[in-house]
Amino acid sequence: MDDNIFLIYQLKSSGETRDLRFESLERLKSAELSVKRDNYIHMYTGALEPGMTLGDIYQRFNIDRPEDFTGHSLSMSDIVVLRSGGQWAAHYVDRYGFPEVPEFLEGPHKYYSTQRPVDIGAFPKTESGPVQIVNFDKREWTEDATFKAWGYLVYNAPLTEKQIDDYELRAASDNPDHTRLSPYQAAAQTQIVGKWEQSKRTPDIKRLTWWYGDIGVFAKKDFVAPEQIAERFGQVMESKARAAEKRAEKKPIAVQLAEGAEQAARDNAERPAPPQDKDKGDRT
Repeated sequence: MDDNIFLIYQLKSSGETRDLRFESLERLKSAELSVKRDNYIHMYTGALEPGMTLGDIYQRFNIDRPEDFTGHSLSMSDIVVLRSGGQWAAHYVDRYGFPEVPEFLEGPHKYYSTQRPVDIGAFPKTESGPVQIVNFDKREWTEDATFKAWGYLVYNAPLTEKQIDDYELRAASDNPDHTRLSPYQAAAQTQIVGKWEQSKRTPDIKRLTWWYGDIGVFAKKDFVAPEQIAERFGQVMESKARAAEKRAEKKPIAVQLAEGAEQAARDNAERPAPPQDKDKGDRT
């Protein structure tokens, strides 16, 4: 994932968030309600391209929504988190503009230990923690079932990318500093890759997915990493883009015939007249 990213969060579909959905920030404050991260689900992670603004993100997720985005169109009460130059900022999608809501980034930050049980020297020590250490009895699936871990640590502030990499940790999916794909985005990419592999009649040995007939969806094979699905998804999107460009370049037959007739008319108009035979008049 690129260093500069954006993350989209949308409210959970529950009774607790009924009074928060599609409300302006002013209305929330007047009702003495706050923007709590626990009320939201991480829906999407994307690269923050140079020059991209919050307005650009809003337009993209309303008009030209990515195929792997399964949430609703970006709307009032949604949160867009930006990481640019190592700095984090959370913004509320409001009636007018995108006011910053720093409280969204506050709170505990959970990191899973994926390679070993949590023990002395196996985790970073910072001013913000860890404030809690939990070891599992065995390596278990995390709550979103996207990977296995030996346990987790909780900090009051986010760790740096270097600390996460040095100790082979993974941020929990609901962390505001979570930079990987959300479970919903990963599932959407798996379906797109699966359909593409099926349409191309990809041999089973080369497939990353298999058809789960009991529930009617594609699933990634057990030995396949999420990063492999994401990479092939990118290849599928590039292939679709190239095909669309070719279709746009290829003009309908009627148009080609009309253009050919116009070109022939221009060629005839520009063609010089045949030379006259000077002796023709003297012949009898």
